[in-house]
Amino acid sequence: SSPTNRENAINNLLERVINQNADGIDIDFELLPYSQRDNLVLFMEELSIAFHEGMEDPIITMATPAIDWSNAWDYHSLAQITDGLFIMGYNYFYSGSSTAGPISPLGGYYYDLEYTMLDYINKTENQLDKLILGLPYYGYDWPVESELINSETIENGVARIYADAQSMSDQYGYNYNNDSHSPWFSYNNNNNWYQCWYDDSLSLSTKYEYIKDLDIKGMGI
Repeated sequence: SSPTNRENAINNLLERVINQNADGIDIDFELLPYSQRDNLVLFMEELSIAFHEGMEDPIITMATPAIDWSNAWDYHSLAQITDGLFIMGYNYFYSGSSTAGPISPLGGYYYDLEYTMLDYINKTENQLDKLILGLPYYGYDWPVESELINSETIENGVARIYADAQSMSDQYGYNYNNDSHSPWFSYNNNNNWYQCWYDDSLSLSTKYEYIKDLDIKGMGI
């Protein structure tokens, strides 16, 4: 909300991008409160002007949330200002979730990728050429109550990168949840149950096809 701070931030960012000979910038503000909704638009407008004056054809994108819990994001205006909104289509279930579940569900839940994309398409008034759906190349592994699907968690989960989750699945078994298009497995270690959800080549390819069918700008990792 400070014009001076906005200007300082933009000038520092532009200088850094130019000095590193980069192609542009991706802005990632998280936990945005509703009170800053208009100021974020103003910041991005000022940033875009400065970058286009200081660089030749800069790429300007933003990381934006899967769910706008507090109506803090003006998707329509931000899509118009930027070259793309990178939608963080993951962490629907996160490390602190009360139950284990899919990181990036394509169906099966009220809040899932289908909800997110419909929300963006509606609020941007079909600015499909500005929407990039980010997908997770990782999963979460939670301590849980039992081996049953969507078991209640006991503690926070830990992130598992794609290769580790694949390797663990080879060891402990493989399940595929058709509702959410997500693989998962449970395992027992020292009489304690754990459950891991992640994305693999099958679930990701299904989501790639979904992205192609939506005819949006593309996908991101």
